[in-house]
Amino acid sequence: MLKIDKSKVEFLVTAGMVQEVKEILARDLPKIQKIVDEVLKRGTERVYFVACGSPLSAAETAKQLFDLYSSIPCEAYSGWDFCDNTPRKLDEKCLVIAISHYGKTEEVIQSLEIAKQHGASTVGVTNKVENPLASIGDYVIDYHAECIWEAHLIISYAFALKIISQLEPNTEVETIYAQLSQLPSVLEKLIISYEETGRQLGEKASKWPFIYSIAGGILRPLAYKEGIVTLLEFTWTNGSSLNSAEFRHGPLEVVEQGVPFIFLLGTDASRHTTERALNFVKRYDSEVITFDYAELGQGLHPLLAPMVLFVPLEWFCYYLAIYKDHNPDDRRYYGGIVEY
Repeated sequence: MLKIDKSKVEFLVTAGMVQEVKEILARDLPKIQKIVDEVLKRGTERVYFVACGSPLSAAETAKQLFDLYSSIPCEAYSGWDFCDNTPRKLDEKCLVIAISHYGKTEEVIQSLEIAKQHGASTVGVTNKVENPLASIGDYVIDYHAECIWEAHLIISYAFALKIISQLEPNTEVETIYAQLSQLPSVLEKLIISYEETGRQLGEKASKWPFIYSIAGGILRPLAYKEGIVTLLEFTWTNGSSLNSAEFRHGPLEVVEQGVPFIFLLGTDASRHTTERALNFVKRYDSEVITFDYAELGQGLHPLLAPMVLFVPLEWFCYYLAIYKDHNPDDRRYYGGIVEY
């Protein structure tokens, strides 16, 4: 096990998370309301999110709010997909929200430039305003936080929920938005209570050579974020993310004793689908870890699960890396160390 001062590990964002979330809720949500008011006055009819990596997973999660509660078209694009296959319906009736923590991701910047050329309203979501992305957008949300998953998800949700509320009012949408204010207390409890469990699970999983991460519904983008972005980049653990709705159609053939799985189990309508895959795996394999929102959600709405389950997964992935003698801040290639 790697001996390390966890307070100096940039990957681990739990220390400042609660205060950062409080500040985002207090400072940025009113700004988002104002932006939504202005862009809807221009006749906005479609919404496009553009991002890469973890921010894209957050955007794909918020897209589901549009799918579930409105008839407003919304898509979430990876940066180069937007640049290379620019949607035909990109015009002054569109709102394009581009997300990049450092504001330097070239394909996200290019996407926002393309959006402006087509007359779309544009928003740059980034950590601070002193970067290229912030200088391009018509509007900027600079969230000043290191807990980027929570920041990107809350901001993306706020845009989605406020647009839906104004164009197609829905009481459940209002409930979800109102419960955002409860997040700081819920996250704080989990940060304190889950570390030891996360350590134990991380130690267990450190013996696994690879991990399949499984989820459905609102948790599917988080499963990708954790199973691909986090496990591969930060823990150097091979693996893949699978959609529980597709588990029967191919993936079940790899199930046998010794094949490791992580399941993210929500309380939304997809729960039965993920449970079916989970129960199948448990019949043939004991190498299974489950993160269950029914046990961890503290009564919050099912669609807030991605924000809540991030904390248990953060502890788990941190200790997984530590027990593999790997500092999650270390990189071989990422961030300009070598040319890509």
